[in-house]
Amino acid sequence: MLPPSFNAHDGFLVPGSYDIANLLSGRSLKARPHDVFVCSYPDCGNDYVLRIVYGILHNDVAPIPPPETVVPHLERVGKEVAERMTAKDHARLFKTHLPSKWTPAHDAAKYICVGRNPKDTSVAHYYRTREYVEGYHYENGQWDDYFELFLAGQVDFGDYFDFFVPWFQRKDEDNVLFLTYEYLADETRDAILRIARFLGDDYEDRLLEHREERLHVIVDALENVKAPLIQLGDWKTLYSADQSERMLDKFHEKTKGTGAQHMWADLM
Repeated sequence: MLPPSFNAHDGFLVPGSYDIANLLSGRSLKARPHDVFVCSYPDCGNDYVLRIVYGILHNDVAPIPPPETVVPHLERVGKEVAERMTAKDHARLFKTHLPSKWTPAHDAAKYICVGRNPKDTSVAHYYRTREYVEGYHYENGQWDDYFELFLAGQVDFGDYFDFFVPWFQRKDEDNVLFLTYEYLADETRDAILRIARFLGDDYEDRLLEHREERLHVIVDALENVKAPLIQLGDWKTLYSADQSERMLDKFHEKTKGTGAQHMWADLM
């Protein structure tokens, strides 16, 4: 079975439909104060959080539009398009799957990173790769083959752990908020308020004013997408006992001594 179709730069894989020139120019974006970057490995809840952040920053917009229509995906569209899409925004909002070392940096920008248990991530990654025929040409791909690619980091945006661990280790920085997909699913209202508090500028107070009307707008926007996006424990439908053990072994190896080694212990 042929692997999915990818483009590559220095060994870093992106979907076959991505332009490497956009990947490189996106990385070169000059971050500035008030910028907000929502950062995640693919299939970890990035678009879910984008809906929350957009709803907070644009408190006069209802209903909240799909993120892909209003928020630039930095490495997909490139710097010029990203800057054009955000030219009128005081707080520019960007989506990215880039690793920490390649994400445009500024001490006064905000970074919201979303992590998800790697077993569920790998299954969601597999389904998306099969479904996005134009980007991957993998519609007949089999799970057992894909698992080996994922475990080896030979999938788009590289090894899951090369993304997760460096971002997790930044979680105590003042301008970084690290959340988990599972927390977003279980404590949605609390997560919205926590994100608003992190963004500053009295966003949390505004959400709680006027009988929480704006908060309800955001929650309603999330409910419309929650069912297909939030599926906890879906890995159990595909993983064999051997695959489960091998993923756990890699998780423990990669997170040892990082503070993340006990995360998702009850979910994996």
